[in-house]
Amino acid sequence: MSKLIVVFGGTGRQGGSVINAFLKDPTWKIRTITRNVAKPQSKALQEKGVEVVQGDLNDVDTLTAAVQGANVVFGVTDFWEPFFKPTTQEKLSPGQLINEYCYDKELQQGKNIADAVATIADTTLDLFVWSNLAHVKKWSKGKYTWVYHFDSKAEVYEYVKTSLPQLAKKTSTVLLGNYAENWIAVPFTAPQKAENGVYVQSTYAKSETLYPWVNTRDDTGKFVRALVQLEPGKDLLGVSQMVTYGDYLKTWGEVNGVPTRFNHLSAEEFHKTLPESAAKEVQESLAFNEEFGWDGGEPGVLRPSELKFEEPLTSVRDWIKAQDWSAVIH
Repeated sequence: MSKLIVVFGGTGRQGGSVINAFLKDPTWKIRTITRNVAKPQSKALQEKGVEVVQGDLNDVDTLTAAVQGANVVFGVTDFWEPFFKPTTQEKLSPGQLINEYCYDKELQQGKNIADAVATIADTTLDLFVWSNLAHVKKWSKGKYTWVYHFDSKAEVYEYVKTSLPQLAKKTSTVLLGNYAENWIAVPFTAPQKAENGVYVQSTYAKSETLYPWVNTRDDTGKFVRALVQLEPGKDLLGVSQMVTYGDYLKTWGEVNGVPTRFNHLSAEEFHKTLPESAAKEVQESLAFNEEFGWDGGEPGVLRPSELKFEEPLTSVRDWIKAQDWSAVIH
């Protein structure tokens, strides 16, 4: 008898990866939720055999209808989508930071997902997997207060644990690391070619600092597949490979045959490289990772080495080799 997984964000990187992972297993039926079932990405999923239903993260009733009958639900939200949308500025209250607006929006959308999934907690649901991040304010004891895109997701998880006890019993989380494709998707964050031909990576992070690098598009689904094999109540660091910032740059240069140099910036220097709202968000997340680790040192967070995977996770070198770097290298 087949089981049903409902995937939020099926046309995005995380949700798309989960769909692809479960498409390989004919014992699963897949349903995904989108605002627009007629867009090309939705049509492409339907052609693969995915059921695509209409739903709006701002309308909990549509989400409740969409998750009915699910055995597994993967929930994910997107802090950055409204952050980079020019029209968001018009929606801010007097004195409100765009970071605060996006935090509030993501928190509410996450609660809407949780409330919807809670309606099946006592019936068909076996597991709810929430795409989470560390609670920065909590684990740093208030030292770092500007990592809104972490805390919004963590607050959704807190909401599940405190307000939806039946759902909490069936919830696991995956804390995804730093997206592999960031340099390609946002080229100004990538190494920049200097006049002498050297590609210089300038950032607030230190070259020797370890961070969890993740091939979001290919490995998110592998993490969720692994969690489905376990009892609920697990928190997993979603990392393809742990690597230092310096070693990643070095490998990138070696694969592409270009000279590189790592340039550590002070917080003041780093803030000049991005709009202030984004710079402080990113800078504090880097500082938090350096001091506390990506998961903040939260007890019990599993590492991929502790789980069994049906397919191997991606290596940094193999991923770099497979990419088109024409947007960065010129």
